[in-house]
Amino acid sequence: MSSNCFLRQEASSDIIRNVTNFCADCYGSISQNDIIFYDMQKYRYLCQACLEKIQENLDNNCEPLIIEKKSLF
Repeated sequence: MSSNCFLRQEASSDIIRNVTNFCADCYGSISQNDIIFYDMQKYRYLCQACLEKIQENLDNNCEPLIIEKKSLF
């Protein structure tokens, strides 16, 4: 699924200088040569940890899974 939803890249000096130097989800810093992932649905860069959290809640079409919450209302 990762290949359909996210593009794996190495953080180059150009990405850090011209696009971003932090993860769009947790705001952790991105250093040169870190492995980062571009979210092609939301147009943002993510770190490995955030990618894994997000992938747990996506189906094969990169859409969020519907999780029914039991509630009184």
